[in-house]
Amino acid sequence: MNKKLIVFTFFILLTSIITFAKDNVIKPFRVAVVIGSQWDDPSSYLISTKGGTGYNSATDGTKIPPTDFHHLVVLLKSWSIPFDIIRLDQQFLDRYMFLDMYDHPKYGTIIWNVNQSDKLLNPDYSIITEMVKDYHMGLIALSDRIAQPEIQSLLGLKFIGSWQSNTSIEIVNEHFLSTGIESPLTISEELDDHRKRQQVTCDEGTTVIAEQNGMPQVTVKELSANTRTVWIGNDPDFLFYFDGIRTILRNAITWTIGYNIYKSYPNEIIMIMDDPGGSQNVYLDNWKYPELIEKEIREYLVKPLKENNAILNINFVPAFVNEKKSRLEPTWTQQFTDDFGNKQDYVSSKKGFDYGISQGVFEVMCHGLTHMQPDLVSEPGWYGADLDKEKAEVGWYREFGDVRRNKEIPAAEQRWRMETSLDWIIEQFGVVPLEFCPGGGAQSRTFFNNTCCLAGKLGFGWYGWGEGYLGKDMVIQDWIFLGKESPLIVGSLPNSHDYGITYAPEDFKKIFEKYPEARFISVNEFIGYLHAQTSGKCDNSGKLALSIFYDSHYCKYFEDHETTWTLEFADWLIDENGSPQIHIDGKETTPISKIINVRPGLGKHILEIEFSK
Repeated sequence: MNKKLIVFTFFILLTSIITFAKDNVIKPFRVAVVIGSQWDDPSSYLISTKGGTGYNSATDGTKIPPTDFHHLVVLLKSWSIPFDIIRLDQQFLDRYMFLDMYDHPKYGTIIWNVNQSDKLLNPDYSIITEMVKDYHMGLIALSDRIAQPEIQSLLGLKFIGSWQSNTSIEIVNEHFLSTGIESPLTISEELDDHRKRQQVTCDEGTTVIAEQNGMPQVTVKELSANTRTVWIGNDPDFLFYFDGIRTILRNAITWTIGYNIYKSYPNEIIMIMDDPGGSQNVYLDNWKYPELIEKEIREYLVKPLKENNAILNINFVPAFVNEKKSRLEPTWTQQFTDDFGNKQDYVSSKKGFDYGISQGVFEVMCHGLTHMQPDLVSEPGWYGADLDKEKAEVGWYREFGDVRRNKEIPAAEQRWRMETSLDWIIEQFGVVPLEFCPGGGAQSRTFFNNTCCLAGKLGFGWYGWGEGYLGKDMVIQDWIFLGKESPLIVGSLPNSHDYGITYAPEDFKKIFEKYPEARFISVNEFIGYLHAQTSGKCDNSGKLALSIFYDSHYCKYFEDHETTWTLEFADWLIDENGSPQIHIDGKETTPISKIINVRPGLGKHILEIEFSK
């Protein structure tokens, strides 16, 4: 074949591919989150309301970073919606942040949350105009982060400024974004009324969905048949405390991409009990009690859990501090009478906990190695101290923050303790714990000693009770919206510890009367959803192909448990393409109320959606 003809044919083919990528109605299922200088961690790993660098374990008066970015990533992780973060204080805005090497879009929509800052690296905002107008990516802009003229033009707005207002936000037009939202919008009761209200004027063709005392606060604009933009106003620090605003954001993702697959937790509860295996009950005067024995565990924990098809998540301590020998020993070999006169039979305890694990009602979590200070020797000294004097100080019974001496625990020591606790728990119980909870909540928070970051890098998937997400990609501390966008986390009755069961064992089962409609789940189920990898794109036949990938570490729970997701389509996508026919792993299914079930199994699950009018 003639070389010129080959080149010309290839050019035509490439042009058709690029045209298809630009004009195709089916967009990739992934979100680009573009921010300014709100991420305090220069290493782009820790996301926290208390900052990423230079912060002491106690409040040091340093200015707290803006919360809008933190709240946004909590929501996206809670919903298991895939996203990447582009930070313009450390990155030069480039078109290939949004396109692959073939000029195909990598994202279905862009969430624009760029604050005004002199730290930004002189971004070329025309790139966003190109991505939206030429490549038909959606755009969702937040609050007052719309000072850039290019962004205002895409939204069809002119930004005036921000002033305080405590008036209600009302839905004024029915739209896909307002589906299922009560008007006026409700906000968390504990917040005061000193919130900023953005003021904008709307261009022709921009539709107002919600107003606050006559001022637009949610707007939409259709730039073309395949291109949509959304603006969500109000105070950036309090924006997502509105229940309705969180739903509007999720609906906006669906509307700008055309479809969405996400996780919700309408009635799920994670119940936690702390401390089995610890030493403090043997030495701490105000916390003394005999460890639970097999008979008690079977009768007061396992039995009611089985009757209610519930799971109790337990933070275990695998190492015991033997004061007489001044060393650590495996917990579950201990049998003795302590100095308070309590008989301690950890051997019997282990049999009871093993039974609960075998019955599928206990989930094993990691509470550190000993629940006690690494340094028990230095002044004022714990070894050899009296029960009613130094041993009675609760600071000794904290492992990852030296509360007794008011200082942090070095990173290397923390890491060794985490690694050793993992090894010992795996050996003792035969499972890999995915949740890490520092004993007593004490932790180190400065940049190099950060307990949360160390746990994330070691492969844990959740931190503390409700402290936050751990992953190799990022850690998100100071979690929020529990019981709303994430499962509610509660302590076992009567007091969230095995201590309570020893003195009021009958109280444990009252939790099921308190939450009669709840499903008490494993923390590993929640971790599995947080770490599930979803994606979507148009395949070669023109069908929408969604994939859900469960890895063998964070998602181990799904190896033999079915998963449930919400699959949602924008009204315009259905209008243009017809009703969806859905095949999951090759089998046709009919979603009921948008809920789909995926069979047990690790690895990739494929959802094929074919539209037919």
